Amino acid sequence: MSTKAAVRETPGPPLVWGPKKDLVLLAIALHIFWTALAIYRDPFAALKVYKELIGKRRLFQGDFPVLRYVRAGGRYFWSVDAPGWPSASFRSFLENEMNRIRPFRPDPGHLSTMVFAVSSRCPLRCEHCFEWENLDGKELLSLEQLKAILEKFQRRGLDQIQLSGGEPLCRLDDVVALLASARPGTDFWLLTSGWALTLEKALRLKEAGLTGVNVSLDHWDEGRHNAFRGNGRSFRWAREAAANSRKVGLALCLDLCATRDFVTAEDLWRYLYLARDWGAGFIRILEPRKVGRYADKDVELAPEHLDVLRAFFVQASSARACRELPIVMYPGYYQRIIGCVGAGHRYLYVDSRGALHPCPFCQEEAGSALVDSLDEAIEGMKGRGCHVFETNARV
Repeated sequence: MSTKAAVRETPGPPLVWGPKKDLVLLAIALHIFWTALAIYRDPFAALKVYKELIGKRRLFQGDFPVLRYVRAGGRYFWSVDAPGWPSASFRSFLENEMNRIRPFRPDPGHLSTMVFAVSSRCPLRCEHCFEWENLDGKELLSLEQLKAILEKFQRRGLDQIQLSGGEPLCRLDDVVALLASARPGTDFWLLTSGWALTLEKALRLKEAGLTGVNVSLDHWDEGRHNAFRGNGRSFRWAREAAANSRKVGLALCLDLCATRDFVTAEDLWRYLYLARDWGAGFIRILEPRKVGRYADKDVELAPEHLDVLRAFFVQASSARACRELPIVMYPGYYQRIIGCVGAGHRYLYVDSRGALHPCPFCQEEAGSALVDSLDEAIEGMKGRGCHVFETNARV
């Protein structure tokens, strides 16, 4: 495919709402029901499983109506943590969620997502970096080791892999090779600062099989974002990465580390409107945690900050006036209701040394992804649970 043919001069809006959204919603609902019917061969069982799946969606994303979808790559997304429809990865995700509700095959506790740090290098010095202790001038895992870890997890079954770092674009050729080596049926997202994500690089990643890009943007104000990231060019890199991702048809999410001095209604709404202007389909709000470079600092949000975040999330997710704005993802909202879904229940973290952890923010090493049994390591994680939230989700 030529660059000219693959790149859109002016990307269309990624959001689908109104009557077209209703048609997509109906098509997805029918797909889910017919899949359940094909599996269980009983319309009453299929309907029951369908209703429980809808209930799960409400637990994870709030009890709000579906206002819009994000369209990218010919698919429709409602979350950065679930594959878009239609696709083989969506079918796998759907079957695995059904298997949790009414088991029809072994392993009802299927792992859905791996966050995979594929680089130990980074040109930035971010204030909140959770991989700070692993950053090095050289890579700690070879390409062959990365492929071995990927193959090990895909053989076990996985719906989504989020490629992190360090800065994964520091080893672009290896990331492209990793994507090219992957089995079909898994979505790949790139978690990046946006560093040097040119149009040519975005196209290479898309053609190699990348689904979407999470670009870290920690303030709507350029100077304050650059100070947080420790680099005077970081905001420009993020903006250009967002534009180039949209031009080649990748799904786009902006990731925000919501610090205490940022969490005001004004800052959150300004950020959301900036995300719209940049063409993002999602924003994801992450809370600062005492890990990595923040390990010995008092950074966690106070109750009054959490109240502001919850109010913003509820309004952005439920008000019809917000249907033309990016979808807001706020994991802390559901984690405080149902518990953490990390620690091997639905996702885990593999750091740039290949060590297994419950999640990027709960770094208690649970073995090696290269040499240890994944089944044993995951069962151990489930037993120990998450240290950030008191309970682990069992849904």
